[in-house]
Amino acid sequence: MLFLIFGFNIDHRDFNLAFKFRLEKVLTLRRDAVEAAQMAVLAAEAALRKAQERVAVLTQEIRERNEDLIKNNYDMAQEHLRTIKHLNEKLDQAKKDLITREQELEQARLDLIEAQQKLEAMEKLKEKRAEEYYLEQNRLDQKQTDEKATLKFSTDKRKEAQELADFGEDDDFE
Repeated sequence: MLFLIFGFNIDHRDFNLAFKFRLEKVLTLRRDAVEAAQMAVLAAEAALRKAQERVAVLTQEIRERNEDLIKNNYDMAQEHLRTIKHLNEKLDQAKKDLITREQELEQARLDLIEAQQKLEAMEKLKEKRAEEYYLEQNRLDQKQTDEKATLKFSTDKRKEAQELADFGEDDDFE
């Protein structure tokens, strides 16, 4: 598996240990918080729609009752007016509920934005730490490669010097 990080092809087998983000649990919690906030927004939107529908239904029912009262000149107008008054009270409460639902939705959206920002910050931190880790691994690998090359060079030079010395000794015997 190769990773392409800032122009470096990095084979994960080249490293003794793979990158492990120490705050992975926090990152998971942040992801869960975003998901919960998204669900809260959806629930708040559904509650808002339900409250809007309730206001619309009550408004329509009051309108129909008023039209019916005007058209039919009820004998029981007092009862009819009491019903309309009761419906108006329900409508007032439904409007208050609607305002509450709108506020809850706005708060849920703000909570979602905050959770997303926290998640994004944690993901950026993870990316930064991974980049630092892999750059350090590259540096260590390069250092090890350089040391191997230096050791090979010095070993080759010693062999060459030894061969020259051995060759020079062979000339003395002739």
